[in-house]
Amino acid sequence: MKIRSFARTAEEFEGIHQTYIGKDDTAVEECVIESVRTRGNAIYVKLKGIDNKNAAEAYRSSYIFVEEQHSIQLPREKFFIDDLIGCAVVSEEGKKFGTVISVDALPLQMVYTVKTSNGEVMLPAVPEFILSVNVEKKEIIVRPPEGLFEGEML
Repeated sequence: MKIRSFARTAEEFEGIHQTYIGKDDTAVEECVIESVRTRGNAIYVKLKGIDNKNAAEAYRSSYIFVEEQHSIQLPREKFFIDDLIGCAVVSEEGKKFGTVISVDALPLQMVYTVKTSNGEVMLPAVPEFILSVNVEKKEIIVRPPEGLFEGEML
């Protein structure tokens, strides 16, 4: 089945056999990765017992979860995309703008999509705007361009 990875490369999935699959982390089933392959930028995994397209269709829009002990250690100031999802986006003064709902790799930089009370805002993940990231506190301190969160650019 084709997957969209928020945190791992195909090579990292090759080293993991025991995972979990489900619509969210409260209702998961154990699964075993039998093989991993790539085609272009896409990652495909073969899960034990899911042997055809019809069986895979039952898992559309599901997530594959990996236990923390199977995570690789990243250098300081580097983060898994799934660690950023759900982080509060806050100004230096403590004003909460919203919550990160997705992270996308665009040609020039990463972009955080922030859900606000007025809609979704795309925040470039560049040092000029992202001052600090604390994944333990689930908080990103930002200095956004003027007007970005005030509706001018929504």
